[in-house]
Parts: sequence; C-alpha cells; structure tokens
Amino acid sequence: MTETTPLAELISLDGRVALVTGAAQGFGRSCVERLSEAGAAVAAVDQQTGRLQRVVADLRARGRAAMGITADVTDEADVERAVAETVETFGGLHILVNNAGIFSNRLVESLDLVEFRRIFAVNLEGTYMFTRAAVRRFRAQGVCGSVVNLSSIDALRPTAPGLTHYDASKHAVKGLTRTLALELAPEGIRVNAVAPGFARTEGVEDEIARRAGGGIDVQEQWDGLIERVPMRRLVDPDDVARAVLFLASDLSSFVTGTLLVVDGGSLLK
Repeated sequence: MTETTPLAELISLDGRVALVTGAAQGFGRSCVERLSEAGAAVAAVDQQTGRLQRVVADLRARGRAAMGITADVTDEADVERAVAETVETFGGLHILVNNAGIFSNRLVESLDLVEFRRIFAVNLEGTYMFTRAAVRRFRAQGVCGSVVNLSSIDALRPTAPGLTHYDASKHAVKGLTRTLALELAPEGIRVNAVAPGFARTEGVEDEIARRAGGGIDVQEQWDGLIERVPMRRLVDPDDVARAVLFLASDLSSFVTGTLLVVDGGSLLK
C-alpha cells in the first residue's frame, strides 16, 4: 500500500497564489475567503473598486496576503494587466477562479443582440481571456496550475424562461472547460467548473430591483423557488466556495474536465 498524503497537506494552499474575478461580492467574495483561509495569497479582481477595497482590507486586517485589482474582464488589456500585477506582487500564479458573470431576464422578442453580446462578453470571453493569460503564466513558471470556472445548472437544464442568452453563455463555459481540460492535461494543468443552483446573490437582487423590461417578473419567478430544491434552501455562496477550494487544491489532483454541481438536488426534480 502506497503512503498517502495527509489531508491537511492536500487542502493547504500555502505558498500558492490565486486570482479570483468578480471578487467583490457573492460567490467571488466567498471564494476569496476560503482560498485565503487555506493559505493562498489572493488577488481579488472586480470593477467595483469600493467593495473590492473593503474585501482586501478585511483580509489584511486578519494578517492574510491579499491585493485588489480594479479591472474589466471584457477588456483584454485589463486582463493581461491583472495577471501581470498579480505575478509582480506575489511572485507567481497557481490558481485562477473565473467567477465574474452577469445575467438578465429577457424573453426572446425583447432580447436584442446588444444584450446577448453583453452577457457573452463577460461570461464567456472574460473567462477565456483570463484562462489564456493564466495558462501562459503557468507554462512560464513550469507549474501545474488549476483553473476553476463558474458555470451553472442552466448549462445542464434550463430553469426558467427569459434566460436564452445566459444559458447559452453557461453552456459555452462548460464546453470551454472540457475542451481546455483535454488540451492542457498533458502539462498537468487542470480545468474544472462548478455549476451552482438557485442562489439569490447581490447580482440577482440588483436584477429584481431594476425590474427592467423583457417580459419577465423576476420577483414572481423567484417566489416559491425553495420548493423546487429537495434540500429546501437556496445555494449559499460558501457552498460554492468550498467546491471551488476542492477543485483548486490537491484534494482534486486527478480531477480535470468535470462540472461539479452544487444545487441541493435541484436537477433531480
């Protein structure tokens, strides 16, 4: 019988550097917390400078290594700068979490191409550009890096009307994850994804508050949603963060190309 690595060593991220996009709130902030708790130095990336500064200040107050980078994930120059600043500050990059994402509710007759492209620019193109930049860094360092993308259970089954553009983008993230996992596996670079279920994050609250046109009453859509979840609650951001930590750490060292569903059983109904 071969000697096994201690569990504490497998989950530890001591000496590693993680970059998390969309880090100022929701899933992203929880990911920053868990990765930092596991020992990683964390670069938190977001457009919301004020909220980002509060996240970083909180981590530093607890003696953790953290930096904030204001960047637009749809801007190629911003993406390259964010990765470069991370490496310059912390000396490398080992983990990338592509969490930044947006959504809106629009029935097809109200869904114009501008809105369709806006969703894809953040959810898919941002994920691709950050992954490409990170992979270049992994190769330059000679490290077996880990990429974790945020997809959705909507990549496996539509959950509501009005999400054509969002669902298509999350299907694309799933495809990107699996194809890159196959391409990069010989180098030891792993690419996985987490597929959260129903979560009422700040982004959802913003969409409800806007009550923008599109033929959908978003509040009505969310009423009674817990009844669709066998475990009888919505996804907590920390549920997602713990799954991300698993995929980022050596606990999953032989896992690549997977889509880890975190939905309380929603897809079972």
